[in-house]
Amino acid sequence: MGSVTSFFNSTLYRKTMARFWPLWALYGVIWVFAVPLNLMNCYFNALRWGQGVSQAQAELLDRALELPDVLMVGLFLSVVCGVLAAMAVFGYLYNNRAACTMHALPVRREALFWSNYLAGLSFLLLPQLAAALMGAAVELALLPPAEWGQALSALGTLFLAQSGTALFFFSFAAFCAMFTGHLLALPAFYGILNGLVISVYFLVTSLMDLFFFGYPGMRADGPLVRYLTPVYALGEACQWQTAYSDSGEALSRSLESPGTVAAYAAAGVVLAVLALLVYQRRHVESAGDVVAVPLVRPLFRYGVAFCVGLCFGVCTAAFFNWTEALPMSLCVILWGVVGCFAAEMLLKKSFRVLKYWKHALAVAAAMTLLCAAFAMDWFGIENKVPDAGAVSSLTLDLDMGYPYDKARSYSGEVTDPDQIRKVVDLHRAIVQDKDRVDQNSDGYQPGEDAIYFSVTYTLTSGATLERRYYSVPIYQDERDLEGSITWQAQQFIQDRELVEDQYGFDQCEEGRLVEAYLTDLYQLYENGSRQEQSRRYLDGITGEELEDLWQAVRADFRDGTIGVRYLFEDQERMDNTYRTDLTFSFEITSLGVRGQTVVRGRELTITLTPNAQRTLAWLEEFSGLGERYELRPHTPSEEPEEEEFPLDMPMTVEVLDTKG
Repeated sequence: MGSVTSFFNSTLYRKTMARFWPLWALYGVIWVFAVPLNLMNCYFNALRWGQGVSQAQAELLDRALELPDVLMVGLFLSVVCGVLAAMAVFGYLYNNRAACTMHALPVRREALFWSNYLAGLSFLLLPQLAAALMGAAVELALLPPAEWGQALSALGTLFLAQSGTALFFFSFAAFCAMFTGHLLALPAFYGILNGLVISVYFLVTSLMDLFFFGYPGMRADGPLVRYLTPVYALGEACQWQTAYSDSGEALSRSLESPGTVAAYAAAGVVLAVLALLVYQRRHVESAGDVVAVPLVRPLFRYGVAFCVGLCFGVCTAAFFNWTEALPMSLCVILWGVVGCFAAEMLLKKSFRVLKYWKHALAVAAAMTLLCAAFAMDWFGIENKVPDAGAVSSLTLDLDMGYPYDKARSYSGEVTDPDQIRKVVDLHRAIVQDKDRVDQNSDGYQPGEDAIYFSVTYTLTSGATLERRYYSVPIYQDERDLEGSITWQAQQFIQDRELVEDQYGFDQCEEGRLVEAYLTDLYQLYENGSRQEQSRRYLDGITGEELEDLWQAVRADFRDGTIGVRYLFEDQERMDNTYRTDLTFSFEITSLGVRGQTVVRGRELTITLTPNAQRTLAWLEEFSGLGERYELRPHTPSEEPEEEEFPLDMPMTVEVLDTKG
């Protein structure tokens, strides 16, 4: 009779479950409170307050349908309890005596692994299953049969999603457990590897931000970075979404991305198999080593050196404000060497590691090569500007000059091909004039003013490209120099469509105009004196008259007599704008996240000009412009000297509304 290979030992499984019962018992208590006791508490609290059975059932149903909201807490529990379970069931690998004893048993390594693995997984899945069954019993007992389907469906979603996250994180912890021979190294490796991709991405982009003019730096929003950072991706995927109708009724509830949860659960199965393959080749004598697998030790050594070099090198350069390539490179190289020796100390369990200087020399050479590639821009990152035809859309944040009103800066999405071309031309002009406009350059020349420019391109290929430029100098004598930065920026502020879009006239008209007021003006008195007023509400006018003011502003804007932008704070800007601003307040009604009606305020502020004839005529007719108050000019020669407020001023003067 042929022998049968066993992959599971029931005695070992039961012993492991019994030995570590406090872990899974505590985990189970948490889920009992989260599901069945939570439901029962909701129902009986409603009865206690005299709401009646039907109302108590309605509240219980609402609570049951929102149960998957606890997946955010469940995700945290999976992360923490997953590694604790792995430390418990595979703890024998980290003690020489325990490791030799376990492997001396007449049990194959495959049986040892799967028996302990399934026991650790049971620590997580069985308490969840018990809590789900108790929750189902509560729902079946207290809810009417017509509501069973909805309630049980939400409960099933919670159980399946939580089981998927628990499977992944425990399998990942078990996989990490195979590579170390030290108990405390397991949670360290587990935590580091969970956030390794996003951390390395952050460090590399931070270093690139120091080297490259205009590079945005600290970004970690790419899809590959998200999916290789499990907590990040699962945190988004486990969001419980509710869709509402226009009347506020909940139409459907679902996970943000159940496919992502399923993919990570499948990855957990793959990691478990990989952990078994490593376990089959693991040496028992490696107990106590920080890294138990010899093939992984070089990866550990150089990985630690790389991360330490980037992290501490960037922090040191930022601390001393070193922006030149040479000192930044020296910081990175020095800390890379320190990281290499630190990793060697952990591997050798000794402080006598200077004899391994060749490893440090290799790290120094690699870091030098990396810094040289960045300093000399071998990959063309700094000068990369896409062709206008290769851009499908872009998000722009651009300084729009003066005055300081609602259109002070442009922020929004651009899809018009002509406007995209203008953005690309301005970007190319900044890059070509880098030596003069980069503050870290030896040839930097400050201008009469400066602008900021931030753009994120979405290319036709689906890729994105982001660049940010702060305090880019502009020069008055180059306003008519075609192709210069100043000339390109002038094209933007003269684009009335872009300016109108930033003021947001159309968006404001979606709401209800409720009031208007003026800021920074003079109050006039009968004796000829005047006093500065920070704000004056236009009271005592009808809604129709207020609408006429709005239409007057819009007409003046179409004529180009208001809302005009100026690139410099020069005499032309002073002569053609007032200090006084006109602000409109709107109420916009929308539907909230849970279907409730939300009323929010929106304001549009526009600077008044001497040429806005319709607007000024309305103010003279309906609000007393010229009689009770006066707009403040910018030009000192046109601004009469202020008089002190007279001490004998009668107390019967007009009182301004000071609300707000």
